[in-house]
Amino acid sequence: MAKNSRKKKKSSKINTFFSKKKIALVLLACFSAFAIVYGVNYFQLIQSKSVNEKSTELLMDKMQKMLDDEKKRLDSIPKYEKEKKLKKLPPVAIIKPKEIEKETHLSEIKDYKKSLEAEAKKPKKPLHVEKKVIYSGKPKLAIIIDDVAYVHQTRLIKQIPFKVSPSFFPPTKRHPDTINLSKDFKFAMIHLPAEALSYGKPEPQTLRVADSVIEMRKRIKQIKKWFPTIKYYNNHTGSKFTSDYEAMDRLMRIMRDEKLHFVDSRTTARTKAPELAKKYGLKLYSRDIFIDNDIDKKLIKKQLKKAVAIAKKRGYAVAIGHPHENTLRVLIGAKDMLKDVDLVYLKDL
Repeated sequence: MAKNSRKKKKSSKINTFFSKKKIALVLLACFSAFAIVYGVNYFQLIQSKSVNEKSTELLMDKMQKMLDDEKKRLDSIPKYEKEKKLKKLPPVAIIKPKEIEKETHLSEIKDYKKSLEAEAKKPKKPLHVEKKVIYSGKPKLAIIIDDVAYVHQTRLIKQIPFKVSPSFFPPTKRHPDTINLSKDFKFAMIHLPAEALSYGKPEPQTLRVADSVIEMRKRIKQIKKWFPTIKYYNNHTGSKFTSDYEAMDRLMRIMRDEKLHFVDSRTTARTKAPELAKKYGLKLYSRDIFIDNDIDKKLIKKQLKKAVAIAKKRGYAVAIGHPHENTLRVLIGAKDMLKDVDLVYLKDL
């Protein structure tokens, strides 16, 4: 009996210790502690995020202010000061390594020679007898300087003591200043990049055989917007493009519509320019001779003499050179060599 009484007392103490009220209080205390810890951490996180957002916002405001200040500074510089800075650019190396030269105008000559070899293999047609041209006064010679893109080239071109026709690339990241550089000349041309057969490094936005008339027109209109006073365009490379009838048909139609003149650099003997110029009633000028097939000075002089001979025979001639130092130096000293011809801009032929 006494033993049972002790068991009841012990059970009563346990029940008292684990009463519902006490359990509820313990759980409430635990939950409160957890809530306090979580609240503190959350507050710290929010505060940290707020600080970060505030510092980011301050940084962005500072950067925007710097950009606005720089824009105001550039806008405040007069136009002539900008041009003055452009003219003061430091000189750079002019003669390119031979491997680079092969990637530029020498690829045009290579394609032209290949096309001549292909034409020679075809069955020969009856010879067309050229009518004798009657002209008065001195024969005319127009010398075009292709691939003009940099200020060190225009400095030398300006030293040539007679009229030449520089042909400028449309601006790109590699040569962004061609618009301003072209303004230094009374007459200039556009050197229009077109698809070649073998040139592996075309200019950006080169005209391609597969381009639609809409794509071509967009390109020509953009160039016309950049160079509103320039009306004469000759092709850069383009052995594939100019030998494709459909592509040239689209381009010559655009040239007619935009009141522009196409000058055939003749980078291929298979050029379709003559027949399409005739189709659209356009006057066409074509290259008669490259003066720097080789950039040795003696050979350049030899080519210039050939250009004079062509002009004397026909009354006029079109020669194309490139802005290599040797080519430009020869032209600077070539006034006496060219005394028998009238050196004119291409538009004056």
